[in-house]
Amino acid sequence: MKIKMLLVSTVILALAFPVSGGPRKLKINYKKDKLEAGKLQVFTQKYRLKDGGEGKRVIGVMLIDATPAKVWKALENWDAMGAYVKSLIYYKTIHRKSPITDNGIGISLIEGKLKAAFLTILYTLEVKFYKSHYYQEWRMVRKEEGAAYRAKNIPVKENKGSVKNIKGFEYIEPYGDGSKTIYYYAPIVEVSIPVPGFVERSISKSSLNEYMLGVKKKVEQGK
Repeated sequence: MKIKMLLVSTVILALAFPVSGGPRKLKINYKKDKLEAGKLQVFTQKYRLKDGGEGKRVIGVMLIDATPAKVWKALENWDAMGAYVKSLIYYKTIHRKSPITDNGIGISLIEGKLKAAFLTILYTLEVKFYKSHYYQEWRMVRKEEGAAYRAKNIPVKENKGSVKNIKGFEYIEPYGDGSKTIYYYAPIVEVSIPVPGFVERSISKSSLNEYMLGVKKKVEQGK
């Protein structure tokens, strides 16, 4: 396969990762010409596993022709995403542990049902909203956590669909004069059935493409 050499500007982002939790930023080399053309760029990056091993995640970067405030408004409303993300059957907020505020950390429990490749997955996520940073992160609620929530009459369903873990983060930044927004999305889907790592990444990439393009279309059409 021929690789065409393009004379483009490469933007290098070198930002720190925190040790645990909270807003983190990515170190990504993206093509500026593709970004400004509104094209989705997808990368693969290594990340550290709890057992000391190494995993790989897919990361999407894309420019949206709208201000960060408008993009954040769409990203904050998980319950509406089923209407414009093809592979997502629904998202539903079932409990707010803390409200989303300008300076605090909002925490919500969000139930989702997703079609990804050959899987239909039912799960609940704990989503943290760092509005002042335009940043969100999520992780799947564990089995024992779900039982504890149900004991408190919080309707968390058991996770189903051969999924071991879902986690990730996303954030946005102003671009240029602030009238446009760079959107970064970094999901991980780990399945419990034995499949090669590239299959898991394919599931994540498929969901990433549909999700990010759906968000872009929704926000730009709503301008």
